[in-house]
Amino acid sequence: MRRINQQGSALIVSLIMLTSVTFLAIISLQSSTTQIRIVNNLQIKEDIFHTSKRELGSQYDAYKNSMDKIQELSEAMAGSAILASDGSPSPQPKLLDPIVDTSGGYYVQTTQVRYSSIVPVNLNYSFAKDSSVGNISSMPFELLSETADSSDRFRSSQRLGFKYNVPSAGR
Repeated sequence: MRRINQQGSALIVSLIMLTSVTFLAIISLQSSTTQIRIVNNLQIKEDIFHTSKRELGSQYDAYKNSMDKIQELSEAMAGSAILASDGSPSPQPKLLDPIVDTSGGYYVQTTQVRYSSIVPVNLNYSFAKDSSVGNISSMPFELLSETADSSDRFRSSQRLGFKYNVPSAGR
């Protein structure tokens, strides 16, 4: 029987191939882990944005549909009588109870309403003395909704301005 002298080159080549395939698999796993983190952060960011937007819409609907919320607007107007050190009006926002449920502990939600102007804008000017159309004062307000995640890495701050029309005090 003839004996063939083997050098073991097939073993070395297969070990090099196995090592290179292992490194490619590790690099691929690290890349997919990074992509999962990126997608997760984008989902959190979008969720915080939409939570803040949903809170603004809920607060606005509550002011539009509920007479109980009008007291909050009066309190926000009373806070506008505070003057800054230079004598200019400094409207103080009124902190509101959030409507959107964030009790899961992931998000921190704050909502404020602020009276935006000291001088009301009068609408419906009437030139006839006997006209039944009276003056309407348009009171501008601003809702501010701020939502942050529990780690405070992501934050969404949104504003919504609206006007509340009331009969003018002159009539």
